[in-house]
Amino acid sequence: MSLDPDESTTTSPAVRWGLGAVLFALLAVSMGSTANGNGAMIAGAVLCGAAACFAGYRAVSAAKARS
Repeated sequence: MSLDPDESTTTSPAVRWGLGAVLFALLAVSMGSTANGNGAMIAGAVLCGAAACFAGYRAVSAAKARS
């Protein structure tokens, strides 16, 4: 295995978008569970959930485009 950047493997866009979806989903769950009626935290959790959905859509689209 070479450390030369030209010979290294690259992460596919589907994997990157999928990881982003997972991270945003975890953030949304974390924010939602600690909101305790705080409107800003609830709004942030909803926005993170929307970002997770968008990233998931992009991951699926990238995976379909690759195959």
